[in-house]
Amino acid sequence: MKPALTINGLANARDLGGLERVDGTTTPDRIFIRAERLDEVDASGWEALLAYGVRTVIDLRRPDESSGEVPSPLAHVRVDLDGDDVGFWAPYEADGRWGTPLYYLAHLQELPHRLSEVLTALASADDGAILFHCSAGWDRTGLVAAVLLRALDVTSDAAVRDYMGSFANAERMALLHRRSFEVEERHQILGRFGHTPDSAFRDMYENLRIDNWFTEAGLDRETRTAITTWRGAVPRT
Repeated sequence: MKPALTINGLANARDLGGLERVDGTTTPDRIFIRAERLDEVDASGWEALLAYGVRTVIDLRRPDESSGEVPSPLAHVRVDLDGDDVGFWAPYEADGRWGTPLYYLAHLQELPHRLSEVLTALASADDGAILFHCSAGWDRTGLVAAVLLRALDVTSDAAVRDYMGSFANAERMALLHRRSFEVEERHQILGRFGHTPDSAFRDMYENLRIDNWFTEAGLDRETRTAITTWRGAVPRT
C-alpha cells in the first residue's frame, strides 16, 4: 500500500503514482492526488500541497456539501459526481451500497455524464498536479481513482491496495475530522452482498471495461487522450 502523504489537515491523502501497471512500469507521481475534504488543511498544509506541485483542486461533492476555502494560487473546480438522480440513488441508499464499490459500475452505465464532466475537468485543468476529493476521499474519490488507474492498466492488486488505503486511514480520519467513517458498517453491508471490501473493489475493477465506456459515454478525443496518458505523462500505446 502506498503511504499517505503527510499534509497537515489531511489523513486520507495519497498520490496515485508508483502503482504497478500490467506492463511492468509504474504510474507517474505528482499527476493525480486523492484526498478527503480540505476543511482542516492549515497554512502549512496548503504550502506543502503547493510545494508538491498541486495547482488544481477538484471537489466532487454535491453543492449542498460545499465547504472550506482553497487559497487563490490554486484553481478550484466543483463537479458534482453524485447528482440528484433520485431514481438511481434510492435503492443504493436504502440498502447501504451507496458507500461501497457496489454502485460504481451501475453509476458509470446509468449516469455516464457525471463522470464525463469530472474527466473533462481533469483533462482541461492547468499544468500541475491535480488533487481531487469528496468528503471522506473514499467512495466518489474511489470511483474516479479506479477509472484513472484502469485507464493506465494498473494491476488489480495495486488498485485494490490503493482502495484499501482508506480503510487503513479510517482511524486517523476519525480523529482529525471528529466523526466516524463507519468502517464496521461498510464491512457488514458488503458482507450481506457476499463481499469483503477488497473483493468488492476487485470485482468492480476487473469488470470495468474502460475503453468501451469511453466510447459509450461519447468522451471526446482530447479528453480521452489526456486521461489515457495521464495528461501527457505516459506515452500513448
